Amino acid sequence: MAKHFPLGFPNEYKTRRALLLSSLFNEPFVSLYPLLPFILLKSLGATAFQIVLLTMLKPVSSIFSLYWSEKISQNRHTLRMSLVGAGLLARLPFLFALFFDNVWLLIGASTLYMLFSRAGIPAWMEILKVNLPDRVREKSFSFGSALGYAEGVLIAIGIGSLLDKSVISWKIFFGSAILLGIIALAIQAFVPMGETKEVIAKPERLSLKESFLRPWIDCYELMKNRSDFRNFQWAFMVGGFGLMVIQPVIPIFFMETLQISFRDLMIAYSICKGLGFVLTSSLWSRALGYFRVGTFTAFVLIGFALFPLLIIAAIAHQYWIYVAYFVYGIAQAGSHLIWHLSGPLFAEGEKSSRYSGVNIVMVGIRGTLGPPLGGLLVALFGPIAVFIISALFCLSGVTALFVRAPKTATSV
Repeated sequence: MAKHFPLGFPNEYKTRRALLLSSLFNEPFVSLYPLLPFILLKSLGATAFQIVLLTMLKPVSSIFSLYWSEKISQNRHTLRMSLVGAGLLARLPFLFALFFDNVWLLIGASTLYMLFSRAGIPAWMEILKVNLPDRVREKSFSFGSALGYAEGVLIAIGIGSLLDKSVISWKIFFGSAILLGIIALAIQAFVPMGETKEVIAKPERLSLKESFLRPWIDCYELMKNRSDFRNFQWAFMVGGFGLMVIQPVIPIFFMETLQISFRDLMIAYSICKGLGFVLTSSLWSRALGYFRVGTFTAFVLIGFALFPLLIIAAIAHQYWIYVAYFVYGIAQAGSHLIWHLSGPLFAEGEKSSRYSGVNIVMVGIRGTLGPPLGGLLVALFGPIAVFIISALFCLSGVTALFVRAPKTATSV
């Protein structure tokens, strides 16, 4: 049967297929990667300082990925090269680090993974923007994400107990997942690019100083000129900061206070979180077409505010950890959608990579301050106080949204 392609989107079918397949092949590593702090603590004897450093460097590396994505915004013809280059540089150092039982090597590999995996996002989002109509892009991206999370649930069921039984099995799983991620990268690389009416400007020759400052100036100008996008970013910044504060606290709290096993951790993180994500992903996709961006983001931040409060309840009974991650998965489904698609949503007829680049650098800025502050607060006041502070930050993000609600058409 012949495929029907809407006028102006001849590559829609191939792009949707690549989006779904790449989600499936990327998910194994995405599911395993958050376990790294717990593995470093339990299997390699990492210190609290190393865990704080790991959780800080992961988002901070996003700042440097801005320079990679800046090149994309200047020339759309480098999209595929940027996507492939970033994907390989994200995965190959990690594959190398697995051959050694060295905490510092794994921290370095983790930082490079976050840097270049984030750097490749604007290129992939721009390809989706060019090849897919708006509603098709939102639905396909949401379905692909839900499919990946469902796969993560199955992975958790299969390997949770094995991680507790074998000290080296995590390396086998991580290595296999990286190889599958490279296959996902190849699938994305072969997606044909649609044509746009964009006029390609001649690349500017910039000095070293200008090259360093240019991305920051562009981000500043974009935030200055687009008040709706700026307000969205500030609200997401404050709410996201609440999550960053507890990143170094959670692994230590789980391992030392709750003393949960890898099996229970996989049930909570992958199964419960995955179910929350999968069961509500389609609802979030519909909500994005119904609610304004500000209202949509407020619901997400309220969900994130509940997460640290439910973790506190786990002191009374460990089952609350499962509830906490189920709620987190629900909020994550909305956050995943709005964070990735806010660039194309706000960009409208402009290049979305500039907007996606701002998303990435804001992650880096809050990641610079959040984890160290969390490490300091937990040393001074204990983990319970940090979880409460986290919830207050998330709720403050909601307040910021209603105080400065976006008023333009992009606020859907």
